[in-house]
Amino acid sequence: MNSETPARAGRPRDLGKDQAVLVAARRLLAEVGYQQTTIAAIARLAEVNSPAIYRRWPTREALIEEAVHGTGGHPLPEASGDLRTDLATWVRIFLVRAARPAARAGVPGLLADSQSEEARQRLLAIGAPVRKAFQEMLDDAAARGEIPVEVDAMFLFDLLSGTTTMRGLTRGTEDEDHFVESLAGSLYVLAVHAGGAA
Repeated sequence: MNSETPARAGRPRDLGKDQAVLVAARRLLAEVGYQQTTIAAIARLAEVNSPAIYRRWPTREALIEEAVHGTGGHPLPEASGDLRTDLATWVRIFLVRAARPAARAGVPGLLADSQSEEARQRLLAIGAPVRKAFQEMLDDAAARGEIPVEVDAMFLFDLLSGTTTMRGLTRGTEDEDHFVESLAGSLYVLAVHAGGAA
């Protein structure tokens, strides 16, 4: 027996299968709704087995949360060096994602089913990379002197996220350009005048 043989590592995750599962979940949400988007249905559409899904996502809700709220495999927007422009880009991305049929079907169901502290923490973990990127964008703008250093980036992020989610769920992308400009402008004003009311 060769004692030098290294222990075999577990099989690496197949990112292609992960993406197929997320795509299948979004498609089912759009086509049949939240209640009918089951693990079994997702597995059939993605052509994977259910145990493989549960190895990656502990619950149906966790999978749907990532399908709806995750980045979807798309990179976060690159900063342009102009905060007003960057905020408009973020608003548009968030609005379009919230207006997708999958989000419009999934978000209300998730809100009803995900009331536990564990569910809230899981959702925060999914959004952590996005929050971090938003914080860094605001930090860079502060370093350029465009906004005050005391700006509360997470407060602005919550305004961005909450407002685009409500708009996307209720009105889709109706009057999209006006909404994007209005919300981005409001966020920019809040950032520029952070601390001014103290």
